[in-house]
Amino acid sequence: MSTESKSNSGHIYSTGISGSGWVRQMWAFVDRNLREMRRSLAVLVWSMGFPAGFYLLTINVFMPTDQIPADTLPTVKATVAVGYGMFGATVVCLNVFGQHLVTDLEQHRYAQFRSLPIRSSADLVGRLVAGELFGLAAFGFVLGVSVLTGAEYTLRGLGAVPVLLVALLLSNLVWLVLALGIATLVREARYANIISISVAMMGYFLTGYNGTSPGMFSGDPTLLNLLPNTLAARIAVYQLLDIGDWKQAGLAPPAMPSDPASLALLAGYGVVVLVVGFVVTNRVLYQRRWLGNEGGSGE
Repeated sequence: MSTESKSNSGHIYSTGISGSGWVRQMWAFVDRNLREMRRSLAVLVWSMGFPAGFYLLTINVFMPTDQIPADTLPTVKATVAVGYGMFGATVVCLNVFGQHLVTDLEQHRYAQFRSLPIRSSADLVGRLVAGELFGLAAFGFVLGVSVLTGAEYTLRGLGAVPVLLVALLLSNLVWLVLALGIATLVREARYANIISISVAMMGYFLTGYNGTSPGMFSGDPTLLNLLPNTLAARIAVYQLLDIGDWKQAGLAPPAMPSDPASLALLAGYGVVVLVVGFVVTNRVLYQRRWLGNEGGSGE
């Protein structure tokens, strides 16, 4: 048998323990998180406007477009847009997702969630699904803006779209679980915001614009095909752009990630962080166990 309870945020959560009850709880968290994201002007500015504005600033101010051949300029703009699109998705996953979770902690909502038979896994999956959807929207928004500025994309066959989506989803998952860790450790919105934005900025600039400009990366170029954010961005570039000479285009070395092993590596990252996410959500947020000890700093 299943009952329903209403939280102080005004949403209905199924308290049943059946499979259908879990699904209803999960979708309730999806709906709740998407509503919070959509109706916040600050969220829309940070996740959509900020990366797109950076892209426009780059191609209009910092990029010497007059020195780039006209036939290659659309491809160059597309490459820059992919990097900023990944940055936008990262901002959503780290900052927007994390801020919403921190707000729930600050306003003691988890005290109520724990008093109801809510599955911690339904909570986590619901939040992750909402974060993934918004992350994909942020990536797509930057690419849409780039098309209006003359960027051109060429899909690499019918399999390009699913490969691209899987790569983005797996990369986003890493940042979402990292945001979960930041939120549970910091638990104050202003500090979590500073940390999240700092991590997003460092992740973009210190890795050669998410791996789309290897010459700007000071480390071993091989790492660009190993780090989750740069690997996903480079997979996106490979699947979206038709470039004959990757080295001449400034994207190699390392070689572009074109084999299934690249997706397999991202999938490995995804499995690891998902397990971590389930453990943190269940033990820290719902069982309130900190580093193996019962209790700790509560809400």
